[in-house]
Amino acid sequence: MLCQNCGEREARISITQIVNNKKTEIHLCHQCAQQSGQADSVFALHKMLAGMVDWGSDSVDKGKSCPGCGLTEVELRQNGRFGCGQCYQTWATLVNTIIGRVQGRTAHTGKIPRSAGERARAQREMGELKEKLQVAIREERFEDAARLRDRIRGLQKD
Repeated sequence: MLCQNCGEREARISITQIVNNKKTEIHLCHQCAQQSGQADSVFALHKMLAGMVDWGSDSVDKGKSCPGCGLTEVELRQNGRFGCGQCYQTWATLVNTIIGRVQGRTAHTGKIPRSAGERARAQREMGELKEKLQVAIREERFEDAARLRDRIRGLQKD
């Protein structure tokens, strides 16, 4: 798709605005976006997440760093990028906490392809039931835990 401003270069930036329930889309090349100031409105994901999540300075583990690249939690929070592949494991708890706050869940629960059918749905349901079972046990709700256990066994038989 060509830039809607100059019509010469490939549009690389798509901007969607919704004002008073009216949706407007514009597709610009990088140069036109910079000239019009629209590039400034396109910001990095980590900046958006930083605004949505209360990091809390007291929760920073200043002594922890990635054994692979030495990235500290402070640096991760500042630039929003991992330094190496090992960072995914090192910062998994922190990232899952952020994703949980922003998305509401840390696992995808969207649509399943029709070809996956009942088997995938049953596996997802079983995973959710197992999570609920662990919570019920932790909270000492043993009657609920027994019901959940029985439902899990029923799914396993199928």
